[in-house]
Amino acid sequence: MTPLTRTPTATPAVDPENTDRAGRFMRRAGGAALIAGPVLMFAGMMACPPQDSGSAADYITSLARDTFLTELSAMLLHYGLIAGGLGVLTVPGLVRGRKGHGLAVFGALAAALGMLNVSGAVRDDWWRMVTGRQLPLDTAVRISDTVDASSFMPLWSGTELLAFLGLLALCVGLARAGVVGWWLTAVYLGAFVAMTFIPIHLTYVIGTAFTMLFLPLGVAGVRTFQRDRANV
Repeated sequence: MTPLTRTPTATPAVDPENTDRAGRFMRRAGGAALIAGPVLMFAGMMACPPQDSGSAADYITSLARDTFLTELSAMLLHYGLIAGGLGVLTVPGLVRGRKGHGLAVFGALAAALGMLNVSGAVRDDWWRMVTGRQLPLDTAVRISDTVDASSFMPLWSGTELLAFLGLLALCVGLARAGVVGWWLTAVYLGAFVAMTFIPIHLTYVIGTAFTMLFLPLGVAGVRTFQRDRANV
């Protein structure tokens, strides 16, 4: 009886050069998104129409006053949050070793969820702008307050805090891993405190403080390009 013989199955060859090229492209794309996020958000905050206070009436009035600035600011903030939310997922790749890795992963996931979720909230600027222009102010305020009081609204708007918590965890994780210094955590906490005390009518000052909350993204983007050049 003739024994059965098997011919070895050919496995497709993997081109290491193509794989490395694709990986390098994705790292650079992530680094570019990390840098673009804070830049777009800074531009969006600088374009925000000034408002006299944090009340709903003054907010709606400011949006209705200048429709061009309202729409420009909303678009810049929207795409800034998307760029940051996508780019932050690449940040844990900067951590080599176990120290700080868990915090970096948690921070990246929390920040990505928060930023990508809240990025759609800027659409509120459009309908508040329109109601402020086409309806009496008290009616526009009543509509705004009714929407904000919707039962499931906190599940959407509440994720903004998750983004800030994630960015803080990211700062600490990168510092523990030696990727950046502890100065970044100090700057982040200082910006967070400043957001609490700066009056809302100081548009450019509060816009700068708000952008500093996303400085960890830009720093991580720069470190990504530095690491990529060093590896090459």
